[in-house]
Amino acid sequence: MNYLEIKHLRMICSIAETGSMTKAAEKLYISQSALSQQLKDIESKLQVDLFFRTRKKMILTATGKMLVKTAETIISLLDAAELEIAKQVAGERGELKVGTQCIFCFQWLPKLMEIFQKRFPNIELEIGSSYNPALELTQKKYDIIITAISIGEDNYTHLHLFEDQLVCIMDNKHPLQAQSYIRFEDFREMNLISYAEKEESKFYQLVLQPRDIKPKRFMSVGQHQAILELVASGFGTSVFPLWAIKSDLETNALIARPITRNGISVTWKAVFMKNSNMPVFQTEFINMIKKIDIQNLQRYC
Repeated sequence: MNYLEIKHLRMICSIAETGSMTKAAEKLYISQSALSQQLKDIESKLQVDLFFRTRKKMILTATGKMLVKTAETIISLLDAAELEIAKQVAGERGELKVGTQCIFCFQWLPKLMEIFQKRFPNIELEIGSSYNPALELTQKKYDIIITAISIGEDNYTHLHLFEDQLVCIMDNKHPLQAQSYIRFEDFREMNLISYAEKEESKFYQLVLQPRDIKPKRFMSVGQHQAILELVASGFGTSVFPLWAIKSDLETNALIARPITRNGISVTWKAVFMKNSNMPVFQTEFINMIKKIDIQNLQRYC
């Protein structure tokens, strides 16, 4: 019989985890059509459906749940064994340099790296701010960069992390707090507080400047907590990723509004050079990023 291979188990687990053929295909770096065909082939050979297909989601059948539970155990044991073998063969010395274009990643990256370092105690770790991902990766300033900006497909691998949106935050007495969303034109009348200088602010450079929109005042403050305090005091507004501000909205006198009626969506990703000779510890760090509970990122703070 022997219909199932480890790649099939990973495939089934990815579909179950994401609930989506599209997202599972992205995670596995294959086309959706290829993934769909592989699933059909396995179900045909096993003579059983592993998923109920609905318009919005792939839902595990009873047999599918049983298989996923077994697959997760097998994959976990196999990954652990492969990692241990690789560490013995390749050694554990080296360095890992991670850059980020979002200061809010510093809320969870240090904790993730702490966990990583327990597994690889002899690896030197470095976290820094990224301003030119393509150049920095090419010149090996960083091994991995967390960014929402696509930097080309030919020489880089983009690992999808999660979907997000930018929101405008303001104090609960702000004149625009009654609006259901903020228009681009509204920024002309705002004191905009940013964590980056105007020349390095992606929101200013990619959203406002092409529309010839200049805030009444632009102020750079390098600490996100200081920005929150200034906004809460009514000094101005700011633009934050929604995931990074959720807990603060619950505890501070702040209000968040989407930008434009449809909102501005953001796709966060980890980007690294395509390289078949990637060190074991870098591969493992990437695997750890994949396993982050995106809906509860703040628990890493």
